[in-house]
Amino acid sequence: MATIEERVQALEQEIAARKQAEEMLTIAVRALVSKEAFEKLQETIEQSQEQNGRLFNVLINQGTLHNERMTNLQGQIIDLDGNVKRLQTDVKGLQTDVKGLQAEMRETRGDMTDLKSLAQQILARLPEEP
Repeated sequence: MATIEERVQALEQEIAARKQAEEMLTIAVRALVSKEAFEKLQETIEQSQEQNGRLFNVLINQGTLHNERMTNLQGQIIDLDGNVKRLQTDVKGLQTDVKGLQAEMRETRGDMTDLKSLAQQILARLPEEP
């Protein structure tokens, strides 16, 4: 499917070709037909030009709508990208917090091991039964 720009360019070329053909036909018609027939032909040409103008306007409006939708989609993509980056930052922060908690747990385990060892030493020094 051709892009809007390609279709617009094709229409512009077609319009230019039609204008050139119109000029050639105008010369030929003036030489071959009566004034009344020429005026009728001129009306037909004007109607054709109006129709081409309406079609061209429709293409312009479609292009504008397409551009607006693309802009909206790009904005949504940028928003999503920002959300993903924030989530990545949050995950990194959580990973850091987890690593810190793991270190604290290792330290607490070491403290508990020391306390257990100390309790065993105290129990070893106590008389067996009084």
